[in-house]
Amino acid sequence: MGILGAGVADRLVMAVTLSMLAAPGSMMLHEWLLERWTRAHSEPEYDTIDEPGNPVIIAGYGRVGQIVSRLLRMAGLQFTALESSYQQVDFVRRFGNKIYYGDASRLELLQAAKAGDARLFVLAIDDVEASVKTASVVRRHFPGLHIVARARNRVHYFRLRDLGVRTIFRETFPSSLEMGRLTLLKLGMGIAATERAVSLFRQFDEEQLAAQYEVHHDQAQRIQTSREAADQLRELFEADAVGPLAGFAEPRAADIPPH
Repeated sequence: MGILGAGVADRLVMAVTLSMLAAPGSMMLHEWLLERWTRAHSEPEYDTIDEPGNPVIIAGYGRVGQIVSRLLRMAGLQFTALESSYQQVDFVRRFGNKIYYGDASRLELLQAAKAGDARLFVLAIDDVEASVKTASVVRRHFPGLHIVARARNRVHYFRLRDLGVRTIFRETFPSSLEMGRLTLLKLGMGIAATERAVSLFRQFDEEQLAAQYEVHHDQAQRIQTSREAADQLRELFEADAVGPLAGFAEPRAADIPPH
């Protein structure tokens, strides 16, 4: 429209053309610099396992994995510990613990750890998805390796069972039972009655867990099973004379802790 003079318009077209030509190269340079910066500031490469295989492999070196490893160490048994969080590895190594930084779901890492020669695989990974992925790899490539697994909840338990894992411990169940047992004792229930109540509840819950697993893919059936379980548990306690107030000595207010 003649708004710009010919000289200005030519320079403007030249600038736009050059910027368009430079854009792809600039983007490639940006990606290259970003990749170098990310690599320089990211977590280091996974460790290389350079020792003979051990009878036990512990995958996940958090709260559960560390307790298992301490028991093994006290018993004089060797193990190989794997942990995928570099922050956790760095923290644990400060206390002189030998641990390998790596993803236990990677087949090459398991092979380097001599998983084919191990007797037990302790699956103590906290993250559910990472735990299930690791269990799947171990079951597929090392079917003879027995897995002792930690489950965060029933859904996690069911997913591990679907993979063929049989030795599974729900992480909160034993501690919850112990807290319940202590609560009953503090409230005045006799020792024998308390132990009987805890034993009944443990047996019933484990039986119901097995029953729920059979229908866990059917949500409606699972809900129905849970409702029936609550009624059955109440009837069981009443029939065993361990229902409300059974076996209790009336507690005094002073006997009940304030918190």
